[in-house]
Amino acid sequence: MSNRKYESFFSYSVSRPFPFRWFTPGAIIGGIVSLALFTFLNFASSGYNLVVQISSNPNATLSEGNWLQRWPSFLTAKVQPTCEPANLPVNSQIFTNQTALTYMLTNVWQHHEATGEQVASPSLSYYNNVLENCSVASIEMNLESMDRSANQFAYSEWGALLRSYATCQIATSSGVVFFNLTQTYEYVPSTVSYTDIGKFLGSGFLSRNQTTRASLWWGESLMSTYWGAVTWEMQQERENKTDNHEYGIRKGTVSFMLNGSFSDIKDLKYFNADYRFIVDKGGSYYDVISPGGLPMPVTAEFLNATSEYPNIWTKADTLAKSTYSTILTDLGQTTATPNILSDATLLTYFTSNISQIEMANFKAGPANESFDDLNATTGPLRVTPSVISTTYLCQVPELKSAGNLILAIIVADLVLMQGVWQLYKISAEWYLTRRQPTANYCQGCMIMSGGELSAPSESSATTEGDTENYPLVEVSNPSTRDSTVSMHAVEEGHPREIQSR
Repeated sequence: MSNRKYESFFSYSVSRPFPFRWFTPGAIIGGIVSLALFTFLNFASSGYNLVVQISSNPNATLSEGNWLQRWPSFLTAKVQPTCEPANLPVNSQIFTNQTALTYMLTNVWQHHEATGEQVASPSLSYYNNVLENCSVASIEMNLESMDRSANQFAYSEWGALLRSYATCQIATSSGVVFFNLTQTYEYVPSTVSYTDIGKFLGSGFLSRNQTTRASLWWGESLMSTYWGAVTWEMQQERENKTDNHEYGIRKGTVSFMLNGSFSDIKDLKYFNADYRFIVDKGGSYYDVISPGGLPMPVTAEFLNATSEYPNIWTKADTLAKSTYSTILTDLGQTTATPNILSDATLLTYFTSNISQIEMANFKAGPANESFDDLNATTGPLRVTPSVISTTYLCQVPELKSAGNLILAIIVADLVLMQGVWQLYKISAEWYLTRRQPTANYCQGCMIMSGGELSAPSESSATTEGDTENYPLVEVSNPSTRDSTVSMHAVEEGHPREIQSR
């Protein structure tokens, strides 16, 4: 029967203690430092999950309470917060962070750098960009009487729908993007409730605050008040024609555009004017009133001086200037001048008789007195930069649950600590083998240079019954270089002798 024991396919290495005094302290201290460092890094890199969050301010979302921002991205790339740009389609309704007027996005385009060609886009890719270089091209007033709804007619026999056209631009990573905005204002809309008659309607503006947004508070006051003044003037003009048994105006439109030659917004020549009015003569007969034959360009000053019918030009001019200043303020154009709402002298001038203006069966507001009278109760006049108010889809880090967090860190630490330990051992072994080439030999088989052989220690002596698996070393005459070493090992029941000289 064979005495050979079973030999596994796998094997283990013969190990010896390192002869360095620094090895053990280095391993302990280095292990503690490495464990602390790896735990911290693993907590930063894998201690969080990314969760979806809807945000209206992506800059604040990315920076608020996020200490991971200060670490290299290659360590925290999987848990860095991100926000996607908002996609604003053409013909969508938008408003700014000033929460005043509402606009329709009508065009988006860029200029091709090589050819200068205008490249249109179906939507605006927007990421909290500040609105820059906004300008108001024109302001239109669409006036009508009998075509309005009955509840509107109860407030005022005439109504005015203001439509303003503005162009803005934003700076993006792909270059400057231009877009057009159309703003529509109607103080007495078709949805107004009849029960609000005689009250401040507060329509057309999303919100108001006389302390933090005093300029827009005054802008709404001017627009609603002069909206009432213009519609009242149209009502008086129609009544005068009716009293004289003449045909009156049924509807019309007045357009105001910047003159460019005048910088004083108080001047009635600040805008050029154009208009069309329809006089209903009954049946299918009507006349059109236009500035045909008048010297061009036509201004409110000339129309007022010649009392051109209908003589609403001074009030309509003030309404256009109020709308112009309010839009520039709402769009955050801090450098745009002149602006009624950022200049106390101009605002004092245009509100001096605000409490004396006549209007129909409604109340304008929110201010019903002049700027001089209410200045002490409102905040400072100022224009702040604006951004489009929208929502962004963000991914923000959220701390894992305690169980998942501990497990993830332990697993990651074990992997990294094993790697560091192996590197430490390999480095020490490499250094040792350079100093002692025979350091990786087993103690029972090592032959030192010069014929000297280190004797086996007592701990390495074999015990009875183990001679079949371990070599027995015999040293004869160790003091001479020509010594003969006989090694007898039992292998499959047969002795083997190896001689070395």
